[in-house]
Amino acid sequence: MTAKPRSKPRYAELGDLLRSGIERGDYPVGSLLPTELELCERHEVSRHTARAALAQLMSAGLVSRRPGAGTRVIAQREAMRYEHGIDTVDMLMQYGNSTRLKVMSCTRKVADEAMATRLEMTKGKDYLHLVGLRLEEPTLDPIAVTEMFVPVRTGVPAEKMLDSHTASRAVARFLDASRLSRVEQVFDAASFTPDEAKLLGIKRNEPALRVQRRYRGTEDRLMMLAVSLHPPGRFAYSMVLSRTTR
Repeated sequence: MTAKPRSKPRYAELGDLLRSGIERGDYPVGSLLPTELELCERHEVSRHTARAALAQLMSAGLVSRRPGAGTRVIAQREAMRYEHGIDTVDMLMQYGNSTRLKVMSCTRKVADEAMATRLEMTKGKDYLHLVGLRLEEPTLDPIAVTEMFVPVRTGVPAEKMLDSHTASRAVARFLDASRLSRVEQVFDAASFTPDEAKLLGIKRNEPALRVQRRYRGTEDRLMMLAVSLHPPGRFAYSMVLSRTTR
């Protein structure tokens, strides 16, 4: 009788088995998984297969591995992950088209000296401060909390941005790719405030990936500063850098 062919590689089957055990609570968060050698003996697999299965769990954000310290469970379920690849301004704006911005609040403020410097504007002039959630389509799961700072100048749809019913659409139209000359981005580590953590449904002490974007229009004028905080495992940013010759 011919053996039925496997639908998955052996390492993937073992990875799924371990994942199910983690989700059931057989391996609670903070506990150690069996060693590679123990997995080999228990499941009759090679060391390479065991290592590949554990690597699969690492990629899913379920475990962490340290030499000499074993494989420790760090999450019971795989976190939602939004991955976005980009190498042009047009592709960056596709991120806005493939996700949804939900503006939670918008206020008009007067810039003090520090904010005026930050927004490249005159002290005492008005700016808009918006706070919103970036939601994944179509699940509407939150992937970031975003603060937006907009100097109030000619061409800024301030009244529409101040209206919660029209703010999200006004932001999208304001940042249309055809109006942008460039976007400057800075990535670093940060932490969430209690209010920000509550919006995303996470613990207040979770680390964050902070993405700061400065959107510039004609004559290099700053149109908006947007600061987004992403929880661990919910967002990945990829780009391809090509070497050119002249």
